Amino acid sequence: MKNQMKLSALTLAMTMAALTTSSLQAAEQTAGKDANNEEIEKIAVTGSRIKRADFEGVAPVTVITAEDIANSGLSSIAEVLQASVANTGGSLNGDSDGFTDSASSVNLRGMGANRTLVLINGRRQASFPSAAGGTSNFVDVSDIPTAAVDRVEILTGGASAIYGSDAVGGVVNIILKKQYDGAKVEAKYSDTTQGGGAQSDLSYLQGINTENSQTLIMLEYRKVEAIQTYQRDGLYSPAYYEDEDGDTRWGSGPYGDSSPSSWASWVRDYSKVYTDDKYSPLDEAQCTNLFGDKGIYVEAGTYDCYYDKYAERGLQSEYDRINLVVNSTYDLNDDWQLYGMLNASYKESTKYKDEKGFGDYFYQDEVTGAYSYDKYEFEDDNKFQMRRRMEEYPGPRTYDTQNTKASLAFGANGIIGDYELDVSWSSGYALYEKQNHHMVSADALLGMITFDPNNTDASKWYPNNKLTTEQAEALIGDSTKKSDSSMHQLQAVFTGDLMELDAGTVGFATTAEWARESYEDTLDETTMSGGFIGMGGTGGKGDRDRVAVAGELQIPLLADITGVKSLDLSAALRYDQYLDDSDVGGATTPQVGLSYRPIEEVMVRANWGKSFRAPDMHRLYSGLTRSFGSTSFDHPTIPNEIYEDSYDGFNSGNLNLTEEEGEFWNLGLVANITENADLTVDWWNIELEGAVKTISTDEMLEDPSYNKDGQYTDCSTMPEVGYLTEFDDDGIQNIACMRKGPINSAYEASEGIDASFNYVFPETAAGEFKFKLAASYLLKKEYQEREGDEIEEQTETDYFPKWKGNASLSWSYEDFRATVAYYYTGEAVGTDLFEYVDADGEDVESIETDTLDPYQTINITLSYYAPWKGKFTAGVKNLTDEMPPLYDIRNDEHNDWPYYEDDNSSYSAKGRSLFLGYSQKF
Repeated sequence: MKNQMKLSALTLAMTMAALTTSSLQAAEQTAGKDANNEEIEKIAVTGSRIKRADFEGVAPVTVITAEDIANSGLSSIAEVLQASVANTGGSLNGDSDGFTDSASSVNLRGMGANRTLVLINGRRQASFPSAAGGTSNFVDVSDIPTAAVDRVEILTGGASAIYGSDAVGGVVNIILKKQYDGAKVEAKYSDTTQGGGAQSDLSYLQGINTENSQTLIMLEYRKVEAIQTYQRDGLYSPAYYEDEDGDTRWGSGPYGDSSPSSWASWVRDYSKVYTDDKYSPLDEAQCTNLFGDKGIYVEAGTYDCYYDKYAERGLQSEYDRINLVVNSTYDLNDDWQLYGMLNASYKESTKYKDEKGFGDYFYQDEVTGAYSYDKYEFEDDNKFQMRRRMEEYPGPRTYDTQNTKASLAFGANGIIGDYELDVSWSSGYALYEKQNHHMVSADALLGMITFDPNNTDASKWYPNNKLTTEQAEALIGDSTKKSDSSMHQLQAVFTGDLMELDAGTVGFATTAEWARESYEDTLDETTMSGGFIGMGGTGGKGDRDRVAVAGELQIPLLADITGVKSLDLSAALRYDQYLDDSDVGGATTPQVGLSYRPIEEVMVRANWGKSFRAPDMHRLYSGLTRSFGSTSFDHPTIPNEIYEDSYDGFNSGNLNLTEEEGEFWNLGLVANITENADLTVDWWNIELEGAVKTISTDEMLEDPSYNKDGQYTDCSTMPEVGYLTEFDDDGIQNIACMRKGPINSAYEASEGIDASFNYVFPETAAGEFKFKLAASYLLKKEYQEREGDEIEEQTETDYFPKWKGNASLSWSYEDFRATVAYYYTGEAVGTDLFEYVDADGEDVESIETDTLDPYQTINITLSYYAPWKGKFTAGVKNLTDEMPPLYDIRNDEHNDWPYYEDDNSSYSAKGRSLFLGYSQKF
């Protein structure tokens, strides 16, 4: 276990060239003998549990080392993963709205963040407690401390035969540092040139080593400031202008035509009970009095007083985060070792929002004067409507979150005879708490509202008047969410050499696992009951157990004959059994691969297998929510009339879901062209059937199998997706209620070509130079809602860039280092509604194609190693101050905040930033 690894010059060159598809995984050492009777080390590679002496296997693996991360100019592991050429789909970037504020994800091959398996030190992590979009579970990568990462390994393609569920698009294995000699303190500061987004990092690394043990302790603190829209002139730039009719208007955004919100303050008295006109707009003085600089008074508009809703919206959240990593090993003897790892983090994040705006209808009893939101509560009523921004609420409106995460792993590995055994236990826990501030209490509003502008009762509030402090305090409320998740796993891996063949040694690995995952997503009672206007949600709770067994073989078929340096077969088979209330049951996944070397320096590889994914926990166990839906169709008895059909809607998880089933293959070439250069090319394909999606109303109505008449009488207790009908007073059959939820239906596929080239220049008097290049081309990205539907090519409709790449040139001379890193995201094509005036002066509305320009950034990192064990670092990120590409001005999306395709995590509105750092070793 203490053997030294002896590398050839070729291996050394490959190791130095990062971002290749070689994979050097930290692993316990098992010695063998090469042809020269020299000791070599067998290593475990992500994508296989069999240790081998070769860096390359049948599956392509990209390695990003700590040095690469430091030289990249990227400031977080989330950014590193999102910059990877394999991350080709939409993923969360830590600043999204909705269910997952402050969390980040990675989406390999565009197959979905929930279909990318994320490991730390080869072990599963607890999912982020709150599902993305209220549906999809994923692992948050925003809280992984950069200072503690030794390297990141990215396996692209399916790997369910090795790891089980989730490894459909690929596997990300984040390897934390295991040991360190001495201590190191590091500080870094960066700030943007456009304003906002300043970041401060401070870390302490301590190694404690004895004759039999190695312990690493790392503590990291990070503070990041917010970026708000007003700090980005290219995305804000408000101004008054004169339109083609000579009227004064106000606009903002890149094209200056992003309109202010009409939800400032206005009242409609439909029956003119209290006013002579149905509309009661504000005048200019009232507009300024209520909203200050955010009040936009435009007499040419319908409502006169408008609201600037863009300035304070957050483009980047602010947060404080602290991380602790403890990694320790203890050698019991020459054959056995104990190990343990603790990784914990706490993060507080704030997302800035424009002030709460809401609108609703009110009904007043003509007899008593009481108000209600329900028009059926009174026999005779007067109808009113209001819209209002709650500018009187104190302080800025924010969404605040607190993320707590802890994972613990411990185990033992050692030698039993000629074999190696590793037994480990790992536990992970995540807690997510969120407070949506400045909500409006529905009950309090109903108690104080009046639509009589002349009402002098001090307890009543007319919406066009300013709220008193007491009224604002009565209305304001916080919608809260508390979610937690856990993952526990017991794993045993038994591996070694099985037998000797003429071509070499047969290696094997067997794995047995037991795991339990659980989650609970809880909203406060007021939110759950609809007590805040315009705010709703659903909770959920569930757990499931899994047991699995797996086996792998690596068989040398031929070696050292004419035309064949080596021909190896890799095979794996895994069975997972899910013990829960769903219909998943068991899943068997095979994988077979061949690697052929005509000569030592060239390898041709092929790999095929199946993958699967168990349904997201939230899609299985989400709680029941009620809503009111509607649809319309041609009236069955009255020609040219439309029948409006309203129904009660119920939505919840679906325990009838089965696993998603995938298939993948890749063909590749690895060539060590010279001692200083290597090249890889891989052609890959992934397909997924039975992907889980939420069925729409129209889809359900088009399929008669969803009509559950005669089977059930109540949608709220109906255990499956479907609808019930009833007859109205005219004898027309319509929808009584509908039970919605997720189903296994969709088909997805992704196919592309990856390539990398790395070159270490011959040493010169001016220093050493290294060049690295990686690129991926997406041949297709297909999606089909359900069998029989037209297959959608998402590279033509959904702004999936076909090209993604990165390159770097590094220089070192004595104590100086410099790296120039280049990141490229190709043009993205999509379809949207276009609105414009054609050459004949006609107004045109049509679905047309839009093309987003390529997005390119350049980072420069400089460093100097001082003789007193200090290191100075400085650089610039996004040298050219590149901003995200914009939609065509004719595109209906062009003036919608934030004005760019924010589903693509490669794009950033941060702009140029400068950084400076210093570290000191002791």
